[in-house]
Amino acid sequence: MTKRLVSVLALALVLGAALAVSASPALAHGGKRGIVGKSPLVQAAATYIGVTPAELRTARQSGQSLAQLATAKGKTVQGLTDALVAAGTARIDKAEAAGKITAAQATTLTAGLPARVTALINATGHACPNAGTKASRSGPAAFGFRRR
Repeated sequence: MTKRLVSVLALALVLGAALAVSASPALAHGGKRGIVGKSPLVQAAATYIGVTPAELRTARQSGQSLAQLATAKGKTVQGLTDALVAAGTARIDKAEAAGKITAAQATTLTAGLPARVTALINATGHACPNAGTKASRSGPAAFGFRRR
């Protein structure tokens, strides 16, 4: 009986630790904004495409994706992807250098960045249902990462 109880407790401890480690990149910071928030990526996209962030928002609100806008402005989708991944990676590296995240968290965030950037580039309309409202500023960042 005692061996079984110890085994069950050990298993619960291991599972709890595994869940904590897998959730830590998204939850480690307790703040209300992400390490790779939407604002730096919007600025990087606007710079690459050659428009202002306001023009970018207007295009998104009218149903145009970042990929469509880039193509319409004579830019490539791959170039846009590369620019946004570079901007996100720079933010992650800066957070790691400042001690806000660990090297393991930085690796996890960097590995997931291309898929998240691709989703942002291909999305139409607002990336967040409450974008532009107080709720969007106080809720999770576009990529689900939190920063201080």
